Amino acid sequence: MRSLLIVSLLAIAVPPIQAQDAASDTASRNREVLRQYGELGRSGQYDKQAALWAPVGINNGRPTRPDLIRTTLEDIHRTFPDYRSEVVETFVQGDIIVTMSRVTGTHLGVAQTTFNGGLLKGARPTGKRFEVLHTHWWKFKDGKIVWHQGVRDDLGMMRQLGLIPDELPASLRDATAPKPKQQ
Repeated sequence: MRSLLIVSLLAIAVPPIQAQDAASDTASRNREVLRQYGELGRSGQYDKQAALWAPVGINNGRPTRPDLIRTTLEDIHRTFPDYRSEVVETFVQGDIIVTMSRVTGTHLGVAQTTFNGGLLKGARPTGKRFEVLHTHWWKFKDGKIVWHQGVRDDLGMMRQLGLIPDELPASLRDATAPKPKQQ
């Protein structure tokens, strides 16, 4: 009786090996899709990169399609010809992958889309380089990207590019706040 109870509890508590293998296979496949996504971007193959998206998806809270993704990718690389995103940390759980990336680029072109929240659209190139961290959440279904949410340091990037000041203009500072020391 005691043996039957232990076997029964183990059957409930331990997922079948096949289910574990399937989840592991899915996670590995999704990780490989994301690796390919990065490689295709680095080699300028934006059509193939965008093809890794499902026909309909969500990108940063907005509905999207592969052609819109391609347009965004092309604009990022037109604005920052040396754009580089290096994954420094990855977390995989089922159909979700979270990455932290070090992103760099030199502002040499004019953005034509609203990538990065539209902050760069129409801005004249500064020729300055930036380096910031991004965190990206990716969700996959049937080996395709269906959802993405990026958390970027746009403020840090804009400051490094010289497009916004490091401090508030004097007219916006609180009169009671300590004044910065003069050098």
